Amino acid sequence: MPRTPKAHAPSIHARALLLMSCALATGGAHAHGTEQHADETVPGLTLSLGAGVNYIDAANPYPTPRIEGVLGAGSPESDLRGEHLEYIEFGTRARFTPQLDGHLRVTYHGMDGGSTDLESLWLSARAPDWGSAARLGRQELPLGFENLIHDHARSFGIAPMAMRADVHDGWSADGLRVDIELPANFSLGGGLWNNTAYPGADAGGINLATANLSWHGKPWQAQIAYANADADGRALLTTGQGGHTHSAPSCSGAPTLNRVCFDGRVHLLVLAARWQPETTPWWFGGEYWYRKESGVIDSIYGTPDYTGKTGGGWIDLGYRFNSKFSLAARLEQLQMSNYLNGANAALIAQQAGIANADQTPIGAGLVAEWYPLPELRLVAEWHYSTLNEQSDNIVMLRAQVLFEKNMF
Repeated sequence: MPRTPKAHAPSIHARALLLMSCALATGGAHAHGTEQHADETVPGLTLSLGAGVNYIDAANPYPTPRIEGVLGAGSPESDLRGEHLEYIEFGTRARFTPQLDGHLRVTYHGMDGGSTDLESLWLSARAPDWGSAARLGRQELPLGFENLIHDHARSFGIAPMAMRADVHDGWSADGLRVDIELPANFSLGGGLWNNTAYPGADAGGINLATANLSWHGKPWQAQIAYANADADGRALLTTGQGGHTHSAPSCSGAPTLNRVCFDGRVHLLVLAARWQPETTPWWFGGEYWYRKESGVIDSIYGTPDYTGKTGGGWIDLGYRFNSKFSLAARLEQLQMSNYLNGANAALIAQQAGIANADQTPIGAGLVAEWYPLPELRLVAEWHYSTLNEQSDNIVMLRAQVLFEKNMF
């Protein structure tokens, strides 16, 4: 059923502050229970437990139920304004030898009805003499720098519009990733994956390939990355369908009025750079994401050929006052275009929510991060957006605690 938006009375602000206070008290009570990471050159086991609460305020529903002009997947997003238990996560990191280690992270997401997800499970091996490494299992895809950071740990809790449009805030998959160090601080990486997530689809087997070329120098880092995904059977519940489901809709059976399906391929290109000198507290970074997908859209009204393009990016500027407090600002933009050729193309574009692709939304954001205790992170964020030609000011407050224990 569609979710009824929450009323935004002043009492909600008070309850959000109470949640923050509780997190602060919890952090203080357990301040002596957290240890530093063990020496990574010797075998060991580290356990971690984390939790986060947040409060979101905006004039319009947040997140935007659907980005107009982008052929997405699944059902429209629910309105998440108000205060929430954002997540509780358990993790473990095991180092078997200096060259072999593994990681596990299981997370309960309290927002939007609640779900428990296996977010990370991988085994990594390194060959120092060859300057190469391999990682097998569920992991974030090596596409730029932001996607490699788990969303709970990102400075900005509000994902860039380009990532929201292209990968639904972030992209991970099950597979094998191999990286090889090259001369002059370059590295070359590649991966083969069994992917079930947008912008691809659960097409079965090895259905996604990635490649990247990186340069890690001082003070600059840069990367160019590419992904090629099979998106056969990517289902979209049309914009007339309210609510949100955690499982993706299926393309089995005949098309319906409330569902369209995309069959085709997705090409994604990411350019990323970051400047972070050791001699100044300033840092600067940015990424550009370009996605092109082509194939057919299967609708109750017909099956036109389809090509969709999105291009967008962001630049960040940050200043770290000390180890406990930092500020950052962000500017971003997104562009879309869609081409359909076939019977009832205009009608199908309207049904799929991609008819209004002429908009060029922009955004700006500010974030302040504070670590009053090593285990406690408090974040205040403001964001301005013109997504879907609606101007909005979004405020997000987050409180997170993370405890780690070296078992041996």
